[in-house]
Amino acid sequence: MFVSINDDIVEVDEQTTVAALLDGLCLPDKGIAVAVNWAVIPRSDWHVPLQQGAQVEVFSAAQGG
Repeated sequence: MFVSINDDIVEVDEQTTVAALLDGLCLPDKGIAVAVNWAVIPRSDWHVPLQQGAQVEVFSAAQGG
């Protein structure tokens, strides 16, 4: 199936979770937030499989003022 991650289309297995997607793309699992279909997903839900066509956005934590 295909999902979008930060506007790039990638092909993933049908049972791919947010956690597996981040791991497969060598992205850190700390210091980031993840939104799926424009809703921020709590880390406790990163084990839920993604759906076909899901739009995933990964945001880095930043400091500033």
